[in-house]
Amino acid sequence: MLETPQGDGWTADDDLVTLLDHVSRLVYGIGFADGLFPAQWVALRYFHDSPEPARTLTALARFQRIHLAPVSRTVSTLVDKGLLVRRPHPGFKRGWLFDLTDEGRALLDRDPLRQSLGPPVAGLAEDERAMLGRLMKRIIAHMQAGPVTEDKAEDPPVA
Repeated sequence: MLETPQGDGWTADDDLVTLLDHVSRLVYGIGFADGLFPAQWVALRYFHDSPEPARTLTALARFQRIHLAPVSRTVSTLVDKGLLVRRPHPGFKRGWLFDLTDEGRALLDRDPLRQSLGPPVAGLAEDERAMLGRLMKRIIAHMQAGPVTEDKAEDPPVA
């Protein structure tokens, strides 16, 4: 098993899994910055990047594929810290939309994830970035679909 990336040669499946695990641990670890936890950075990025109708607790929970309660706690903390502000949702009586405050935008300018991953990704050739994007999307889609069970394995693929 690889502990540190070495060279550009062929890598066995187990080594790729180890590399992905290593990247995920590094990404998680750098998310403890500027007094925030990784989930709080995810929420800030989400509300910054999403169009207005999707800047809700429910949409963030769906995006993260987690229950509403922890998302609500995360967002409440960000509101209390002055990084997000909530306002009534024009389409739903009891709904709220969330926007970054000036302080939230300033903090996001120092986003540890984008600062750490931005330079190596920018250093990739255009075809490498495109391939990495396609591969990551396939891996994410597979993981979001859940484990393959015998029932799922017998179902025909959906076109």
